[in-house]
Amino acid sequence: MSVELHHRAVVADTHNDLLMAVTARPPGRWASFFRERWLPQLREGGVNVQVLPVFIDDEYRPEGALRQTLRMIECAHTLAEGNPDAVRLCVDGAQIDEALGEEKIALVLALESAPGWTRTSSCWPPCTGWACGSPRSRTGAAPRWPTAAARTPPAAGSPRPGWRRSGRWSASA
Repeated sequence: MSVELHHRAVVADTHNDLLMAVTARPPGRWASFFRERWLPQLREGGVNVQVLPVFIDDEYRPEGALRQTLRMIECAHTLAEGNPDAVRLCVDGAQIDEALGEEKIALVLALESAPGWTRTSSCWPPCTGWACGSPRSRTGAAPRWPTAAARTPPAAGSPRPGWRRSGRWSASA
């Protein structure tokens, strides 16, 4: 029963530092290293959506943080371009749905531990155009949250509401 449920469900791995492991290799090896090392593991685990956290280790802060962030974003694009039959880099819920419909693994970039985001930031919960499908990157306006729970910042120490988009990816509290 549990194996059947696992295969019917959309499995999202929301924290895997594979992007850090891949960027530790020379850029010319990124796509093949992902294909040889990580893709079999994702398939074996039945992962349909893989969030790629962009995390910057202390060794790069502060002077190299931007350079390493851009390198990791470039790597995500390289993984998708080098493995178009298996994965798709997605920027919103509609693209995730399309990737799942094509039986590809949806890759989603997310910024991890971004210290510039606080409860007083103009976008709450902290998100990027990649991670939550926010229209901010296109319009400059704050995103419209679909539920009151998602519009209200959580109390300090409490878990944030889940965030999913379009179709089976709808908002949840």
